[in-house]
Amino acid sequence: MKAKHAQAGMLLLVGLVGAVLVMPVSSWAQAAPPGDAAAESASTGRTVVAGVGAVAGSMFYAPFKAVVMCPVGALAAGVTYAAARGEGETPNYLLRLGCTGTYFISPAMVQGHEAFRRYDER
Repeated sequence: MKAKHAQAGMLLLVGLVGAVLVMPVSSWAQAAPPGDAAAESASTGRTVVAGVGAVAGSMFYAPFKAVVMCPVGALAAGVTYAAARGEGETPNYLLRLGCTGTYFISPAMVQGHEAFRRYDER
């Protein structure tokens, strides 16, 4: 039974990495001036690496955020709410801190073009 789950996980991983690697191929089909060929090749390589990094990062971060951070934040918010007898902003802040923000990392985040938000700010 474990072997089937391991095979399914490996197949999913190979499929995700393959999809990320195939995405930039459509841009290669477009003709570029000879002077820009080296720059475009380096840019495409960075895009591929950013895509692979985004997939790898999301594979670990999204489950961590959903299974660890959100439940711990919700528990802390509930305890704080009960201790403060429903007063104050702290329970709201703790709940937002654990359960909002970025769950999936995008290639733009890896390249620094988009902000990684740990939680949604008001």
